[in-house]
Amino acid sequence: MHRSTILCALSAIVSLAYAGDFSKSCSSISFRSTSISASCNDKFGDSVGTNIDLTRCLANVGGRLVCRPSNPSFKFCDCGLAGDRSVLNCRCTDSTGTKKPTSIDLDSCLTNDGGDLEC
Repeated sequence: MHRSTILCALSAIVSLAYAGDFSKSCSSISFRSTSISASCNDKFGDSVGTNIDLTRCLANVGGRLVCRPSNPSFKFCDCGLAGDRSVLNCRCTDSTGTKKPTSIDLDSCLTNDGGDLEC
């Protein structure tokens, strides 16, 4: 019984270690409007086209972008990808209406799940 508990715990840790880091298995990453598009490796290692609407994954909290798949609110931001294609640089409106510079490493928010981008 104790051995199976340890194995379950180790499995959970390994799963968490591989969460995120979509840019390690995706290429041709682009951003348009509120969506990321990329060519990502599927479970067979083949490259497939995929995209995700970041309104499902990100939130603007007081002019700062955060990963928030459970309660996204990616509104009132003007954004573009940085040179490495995994960092999203934005100017997001805070509660006073002021545009504030903010950026987020999308590798901390997105994962490649067998060729599909997921939050």
